[in-house]
Amino acid sequence: MSVFSPLDVSRVKFRRLPALTVCTEPCTIYYVAMMSPDSLLISNWTKESIQHVDSRTGSTLSEVSTSPRGPKGICLIGERAAVTMSGMKVQLVHVRGGRLTLGTVLGVKAQPWGVATSGDNVVVSYNSPPWLEVMSPDGSVLHQFQDPAAAQTFQSPQFLTTSSDGFHYVADFKLDTITKLDSSLKVLQTFSDPQLKGPCGITSVGDGQLLVCSWYNNSIVHVNVNSGKMTTILGGDDGIARPRSMAYCPQQRKIFVCTGNETDSIQVYQWD
Repeated sequence: MSVFSPLDVSRVKFRRLPALTVCTEPCTIYYVAMMSPDSLLISNWTKESIQHVDSRTGSTLSEVSTSPRGPKGICLIGERAAVTMSGMKVQLVHVRGGRLTLGTVLGVKAQPWGVATSGDNVVVSYNSPPWLEVMSPDGSVLHQFQDPAAAQTFQSPQFLTTSSDGFHYVADFKLDTITKLDSSLKVLQTFSDPQLKGPCGITSVGDGQLLVCSWYNNSIVHVNVNSGKMTTILGGDDGIARPRSMAYCPQQRKIFVCTGNETDSIQVYQWD
């Protein structure tokens, strides 16, 4: 069960912990994802690599180069990760035993941005034109978001996540919305709020709840999917600046946040 609920989310108190140094020099860390309670996967745009790092010390446990293309979004599918890449491809990465090795490359027809799991398949989002599709591990397209009014639904769907009950949630950076879709990419509901400006990284935290990075508001926003209520849980006063993505670890009671600015570290927050 998630620690967050519609009744107690406003009472959760966060403590800012020392930042987790994960690079030897400032880099663009595009995405961070929980691999296990003790480790993170990081897409390092500048180094053109995927790093497996210790979530307590920041030390690199394993790293694989994706050169000559920079990695963007990451999602975990069992013992594999799917990574959206510059150059119109989705790179599968094996993560068995904590060691990273490059796997199959899935070719796509446009520049992919966000990626999420859908069972053993992957959901990929695109900006130009804005659409989504579900792909099998061999690259076959199983479902597509096809809507004559797509520009009204999506304009910049850069990040997405999948909840434990199989629904997909897409953060649109330009429309300031979160859109809920079913497993076949049918739009079910759209959420918006002034607290959500330039939504980026989005993470499902269970029980119909999401955490979203609000880029322009320099904040992390909690979304109650059932009520539509949004609550800012971390902001500029907490050191949040241009948050791009985050990872949520209920076992450690921590949130890991990567910024849009070049840095050598990831911000860490713990709740009591």
